[in-house]
Amino acid sequence: MNASSFQLTLEQEFQMSLAERAMQDLNREELQDMLLQIMRLLLVKENIVRDLMKSCVLGSM
Repeated sequence: MNASSFQLTLEQEFQMSLAERAMQDLNREELQDMLLQIMRLLLVKENIVRDLMKSCVLGSM
């Protein structure tokens, strides 16, 4: 795997900057809620990737 695959694109860096600015004004409870939403989305993404990989493996047999 290419090491650059682990780097953020310029667009992703910009999105991170926007998110950082938006979070600066949030209180602790709002940050905790946002963190839980992010964790949920990452887990959903993990499930989607796993399902796609499984479909590719089963589809190639």
